[in-house]
Amino acid sequence: MCLVDVKGSPKPIVACASPYAPSMRINVESPLTQKARESVLEFLLLNHPLDCFICDQGGECDLQENSQKYGSDRSRNFRYMRRAVKNKNLGFIIKTEMNRCIHCEGCTRFYSVMTGKPLLGTIGRGWRTEIDTYFNSFLLSELSGNIADRCPVGLLYI
Repeated sequence: MCLVDVKGSPKPIVACASPYAPSMRINVESPLTQKARESVLEFLLLNHPLDCFICDQGGECDLQENSQKYGSDRSRNFRYMRRAVKNKNLGFIIKTEMNRCIHCEGCTRFYSVMTGKPLLGTIGRGWRTEIDTYFNSFLLSELSGNIADRCPVGLLYI
C-alpha cells in the first residue's frame, strides 16, 4: 500500500523500500497511485475478507480502513479457491493463525532489524507466499514476543 508516483518513472515505486534522492518529485495522491493501491488492495482481499470474524482488531483493522479509502466498488471476479495455510511452529512464545496473513512483512522487518538476524521471512512466490523461518528453526530471541504487537491482523499472538 506504500506505492507512490515518482516523476519520470513509468510505474509506481514502493516508497518504503526505495531510497530517496533530493531530486525526486513524489506524488502520493495521483490517479496512477490510486489505481495501483486499489489493485494491491484487491489482491490482499482475495484471501482476507473484510468481515473477518476472527480478527483481534475489533473494527480498528488497517485493512478495513484502507479498503474504505482505496477500495473499488467492482472486482475482477478471480476464480481462485481460497488458500489454506498450515499454522507454523515458531517457538514457545509465538503462536500463529496463518490464514489471516496479508503479507505485509512487518514482522519480518521488525525481527531482522531488532535482532540483527534475518531468520523470519517470506517463502514461495505469488499465491504460494508464506511467512516462515528459513531454516525450520524457532524464534528464540528475547524480542520475539514483540512481533505479535507488530502484526496488523492478529496472525501472530502470544
